[in-house]
Amino acid sequence: MKRLALLAERTSSRLVPGATTAAALLAVAVLAIGCGGSSSKQSSGTSGANTQRTVNTEQVEKGIESSLSTSSVKVTKASCPSDVPVQQGATFTCNVTLSNGGVGKVTVTQQGADRYTYAFVPGSVKIPGATADEAIEKSLAAQGIPNTTVTCPENIIVKVGTTVTCNVTGGEGKVGGTVTFTFSEANGTINTQSVKTT
Repeated sequence: MKRLALLAERTSSRLVPGATTAAALLAVAVLAIGCGGSSSKQSSGTSGANTQRTVNTEQVEKGIESSLSTSSVKVTKASCPSDVPVQQGATFTCNVTLSNGGVGKVTVTQQGADRYTYAFVPGSVKIPGATADEAIEKSLAAQGIPNTTVTCPENIIVKVGTTVTCNVTGGEGKVGGTVTFTFSEANGTINTQSVKTT
């Protein structure tokens, strides 16, 4: 910048008196452009410093799979959004697939310092009726009522403690009509002790 100003002064001394003003204006314009360029670099650097950190999606998905799997039902796959900002106390939702054929949603709560808690969203987990059919038929066989055919609704919404009613036939004449059961866990585990026939 100093060289440009000196150049402008030398040029003005060689020019006719009317050109001195023009040369001075040129020098001021060059200085103004130089200042403007440096201020725009500073503002872009500031915006880069404000980039917010996002949640480690892979860590959360593995955490869901290990924390919400039980001996009877495993979380076989978790899928979380990849652009969740880190913010202690904030929550977000992930989708899960279960070993019993069910699907559902999980609420993830950020506890801070890469720590999270996980919980199934109430009423979000659905299991296929065929999964319930098989579990109830086994439970009835264990109760001394073999060879039953259970028919539950095509998809069952899992609500712990809520009674589900299915149709049942067979059982060597010991049953006919309906069978009821409840879920013991939000992942779709059937409480075998709750299975009762009419």
